[in-house]
Amino acid sequence: MQQADIVIIGAGHAGYQLVKEIRKITASRSILLLCADSGDYYSKPLLSNGFSKGKTAQALVQKTAAEMATEYQIQLQTHCVVESIDTEQKLLQTRLGQVSYQQLVLATGASALTPQLPTAALAISQPINDLADYQRFLQRCEGKKDICILGAGLVGIEYANDLVNAGFQVSVIALEQQPLAQLMPAPLGDKLAQALMQLGVTFYWGNPITDAQASGEHCILTLADGRTLSTELILSAIGLKPNTELAKKSALVCGKGIRVDQYLRSSNADIYAIGDCAEICQHVLMYITPINLSAKALAATLCGQPTQLQLPAMPVLVKSPALPIVSCQNRQPDHTEWHISGEGMDWQALWFDQQQKLQAFALTGKMVGQRMRLIKQMTDLLPAAG
Repeated sequence: MQQADIVIIGAGHAGYQLVKEIRKITASRSILLLCADSGDYYSKPLLSNGFSKGKTAQALVQKTAAEMATEYQIQLQTHCVVESIDTEQKLLQTRLGQVSYQQLVLATGASALTPQLPTAALAISQPINDLADYQRFLQRCEGKKDICILGAGLVGIEYANDLVNAGFQVSVIALEQQPLAQLMPAPLGDKLAQALMQLGVTFYWGNPITDAQASGEHCILTLADGRTLSTELILSAIGLKPNTELAKKSALVCGKGIRVDQYLRSSNADIYAIGDCAEICQHVLMYITPINLSAKALAATLCGQPTQLQLPAMPVLVKSPALPIVSCQNRQPDHTEWHISGEGMDWQALWFDQQQKLQAFALTGKMVGQRMRLIKQMTDLLPAAG
């Protein structure tokens, strides 16, 4: 039976970042990292601009699992699926045997939502949520020219920009009426849409796919308003859902994600959660900056220095070369209350609460240079608890 002081389930960015932070503090505590895949270390954000750069999946690997294990002096078990947690005995049951832990960290990430599509469309659809997905989609792209993207959120827009720059004919189908609808008001979204359309991206707003028929190498999609389009491949980018199944089986309290307090501690005192799977004081934050800050705080806690996570206002920089975009939100704004100004492709949108405190902003073009000035006006997203 394998055992370690700290067992981490998941070798994505959150899991590995936590390992790095722990090793900054101590080399004496034993760490075992369990992952269901190859465990190779790579930057997930780089997936959405890899096509235009001609990157293979292997080229995006920064270090292999074996190299990470050696560098950080950890045990690492790849292709190891954890089936259950015995919280009383502090035992994990995996497909490769039992594992004993003193402290357990769930870094199980999130899974792509499955779109509701007709059979012919579903057959040519897939998400890109990890390195294996990226390689699979890259292979499916060979010899193809027409790609359709479902969703115009952050991931969908970044892939649309990257794939059109890589030479593909790109269309985007979204239920919303603008790109990045959760991050900015319509006037700024319209500017981004214009910039992408100038590159050749075609948008279909507000209508789901109601029918799909295979036609040779193509698939003819019919939308709810009767419009049709032809595509050879569909990239699904409709969102992610935190992986909470293992936590729920173990009777841990879950909401949108695995619910944790400001110490990232779950409803079980010896089990913590971090990254895309975690719901931190009602926030699910699937971005690199909060994960890095979470790893630093949790590492200290696991090493005997209980440390609350504090999160400042954190901007989201969209990888959209067609038009630079930055968005920052402490709260989800009422989209009728934005204060919008600008000209050309350079726009600013500010959202204030009833106390006239800045709680959100969005910037396009040259206005992105104002982000640090605006961030200083905002309160912390997650301040220290009293």
